[in-house]
Amino acid sequence: MNKSIKEITTLLQGQLILGNPKTMVTDVSIDSRHIVPGCLFFAFKGEHADGHHFAVSASLQGAAGLVVSHLDWFKSDLPLEAAIIRVNDTFESLRHLGRSFRNEFKGPVVGITGSNGKTTTKQMTSSILASLGPGLSTPGNYNSQIGLPLVLSKLSPDHKWMVLEMGASAPGNIATLAEVAHPSLGIITTIGPSHLETFGSVERIAETKWELMDSLPSDGCAIVPWGNPHLEPLVRRFRKKLVFFGDASSCPVRSSSVEAGEKVRFMLHIGSQSAPVTLPIPGRHNVMNALAAAAAGWTLGCSLESIVQGLERFEPPQMRMQVMKHPSGAVFINDAYNANPSSMLVAIRSLVESYPKKKRILVLGPMLELGSDSEKYHFHLGSELAHFSMDHVILVGQEAQFILEGAISSAAPKQKFSTFSTTQEVVPALKKYLTPEHVVLLKASRGIKLENILDGLEIKQVQTQVKVV
Repeated sequence: MNKSIKEITTLLQGQLILGNPKTMVTDVSIDSRHIVPGCLFFAFKGEHADGHHFAVSASLQGAAGLVVSHLDWFKSDLPLEAAIIRVNDTFESLRHLGRSFRNEFKGPVVGITGSNGKTTTKQMTSSILASLGPGLSTPGNYNSQIGLPLVLSKLSPDHKWMVLEMGASAPGNIATLAEVAHPSLGIITTIGPSHLETFGSVERIAETKWELMDSLPSDGCAIVPWGNPHLEPLVRRFRKKLVFFGDASSCPVRSSSVEAGEKVRFMLHIGSQSAPVTLPIPGRHNVMNALAAAAAGWTLGCSLESIVQGLERFEPPQMRMQVMKHPSGAVFINDAYNANPSSMLVAIRSLVESYPKKKRILVLGPMLELGSDSEKYHFHLGSELAHFSMDHVILVGQEAQFILEGAISSAAPKQKFSTFSTTQEVVPALKKYLTPEHVVLLKASRGIKLENILDGLEIKQVQTQVKVV
């Protein structure tokens, strides 16, 4: 980004109240704690704080401009060097700015959504498309209504492609993101029960994710998993290009000969071409993520060689089946970024398949945002747990009792389970498993911050930054 205050004011259809219109803006921020010189600060009024109260602080830290919706905070004797741009709605102005950046971009834009696997698929797709030149990829959790326009502000003339992750917690969310991003290619990874508190049903989830496909241009392409019953009625009425991925022989992008271990190996088939692939991450389910990414690369003209290299060299995302080692030699798998009923079982199954010779310890927290079905889904998770071979299961949070009841109902031995109220209580309980013989999986919804257990065990975690390939 490299625009003048005058250009920004025109784009936002705002009013320049104060400042030099020739001042250049090089970045965008909504957090006064992370101001860099030359950035444009948007003052949002949130549930817990009003950004207007931090506008002066942003200016003192070097912000080039302040985008505000009112001037109640402003006093004429304030030592402000930043320009002040007044708009009707700062949130809508940020969306409009993001849309303006997107409209200036001429390369392909890949939108990715789904109940599970979005971030891993995004990382894989970005790694594949790097063969086409530099591009821009969604960092961390910047897949929201606010995060996506911030990502678009990082666009530069050198970028040849974009890969944008799109999250949804309610119907209509994907459609509003697509209005800003205008994707030319869309990927749905999976459909399953998540955010049921706001969606109400899995069918409604599928319809919301399909908003991405409805937003595609007439020459766009939808990449979807083969045989998902929740997507079938939507697929049948779709009239744009479709590419299926899966393990069925009829899929143009498919897998065979899958070997699940600490690294996953499989044979990749794209059209009439085939090649072996080794993913740098455990979990059989990651083969499906790889197929979705491969389909995107294939559709955008990447060679089979480039696709294989991209998949084998991709950087696994943090807190998604992230393998870490304790100094004792114990292996920890941090999959604590989020959880829903389907991803819980997938992660547990991956643990069993990937580490058949180790002693396996599960640390499970609650699955949040399941609404009135929460007790049912946690009980069902427990009943499924009884079918997996585990050395011990540690349950954390209020929902732990429902998981335990489900496990006991399916004849799981009660002595193999421990329950705790907080993550802090888990740290001492894990210390006896700190040996080279043990592998520990952490899985829960984001709200409980199960990864704090790793801090308690002095396992260093790395922060995610904006990814520019």
